[in-house]
Amino acid sequence: MTQMTTITLGSRQIAIHSMSGEVMDTQKWVTTEISGGGGRGVVSHGSGYIEKDPVKSKHTTHDQIIIRTADGEEESLKVEDVHLAVRQGHWVSLIWAIPRGRTDGPFVAIFNHNTGALDFIGSAVNKACFPMISSVFGAISLFLALIGVFVCFLSSVVLGVLLMAPCAAYFFWLGKRRNAFTGQVAALRAQLKISQPAPKAVQ
Repeated sequence: MTQMTTITLGSRQIAIHSMSGEVMDTQKWVTTEISGGGGRGVVSHGSGYIEKDPVKSKHTTHDQIIIRTADGEEESLKVEDVHLAVRQGHWVSLIWAIPRGRTDGPFVAIFNHNTGALDFIGSAVNKACFPMISSVFGAISLFLALIGVFVCFLSSVVLGVLLMAPCAAYFFWLGKRRNAFTGQVAALRAQLKISQPAPKAVQ
């Protein structure tokens, strides 16, 4: 494990670490979750209604890779809906983020030295970038936005827009912070190629 840099997002400092190795095994599979179906309603004396519940399906793509570092250490990574393009024999770098004050953190990206692809793990990026309290502010701003929609239709457009403004500002802040983080991580590709290059045997 190598610490590459420290990213600062406001008052939050995040140490970026990496581990490089050869892909020893890779698996990809898809699971499908089906919900809904059937219906509900009321029928009495030959009249009434039936409300159908449509069938919904959700497909999730799973990837799992196992890498072995130059010193023989093995690490496993399992992600969902990232669609990793790796195969056995590729040299990759696993990148993870450890917020200040913690001893561990999530894998946020994987860099494939053979293809040059850098794939981010969205849920892990969010976990690394945003403190837990931000989700509370997000829930409050979303609740205010929903009230604002009703206010726009029922009474005052101006008041409704004012109630929705915090939600818009919150998501703007989320996007800006996330882009700042991924941009700084992406800038490490050249450093990874130099400091943790693939051995000639796997190039």
